[in-house]
Amino acid sequence: MNATWPPPPDLASIKELVRDADVEGLIKIHGAPSDEYDTEAEALHAAIAHFATNDITVTNLLPPLESIWRKSFIDDDAELALRRPALHALAQQIARFFGPEAHPQVRERSQ
Repeated sequence: MNATWPPPPDLASIKELVRDADVEGLIKIHGAPSDEYDTEAEALHAAIAHFATNDITVTNLLPPLESIWRKSFIDDDAELALRRPALHALAQQIARFFGPEAHPQVRERSQ
């Protein structure tokens, strides 16, 4: 098998990363269903699916993330500033799994 590494971002993984980030606290704090952020994850996946691996960086991920968050949850710069640390952390996670610095995730073997 000659698969490329890292793999391109897949929708299921992006949904999981966005859900786990729970930027708005809708799942952990308010008890929303786990698919609460699916619309945002789908929009993000569509925005970055064409990115080359070298382009999947925090710097390149933040603009589409912020744009999606503005459309879905906030309407002013002050609110965006409050969410920026969580959006930055989400961008870091996506870059960690799919960007140029990604490494295969391996399980340690028990001896």
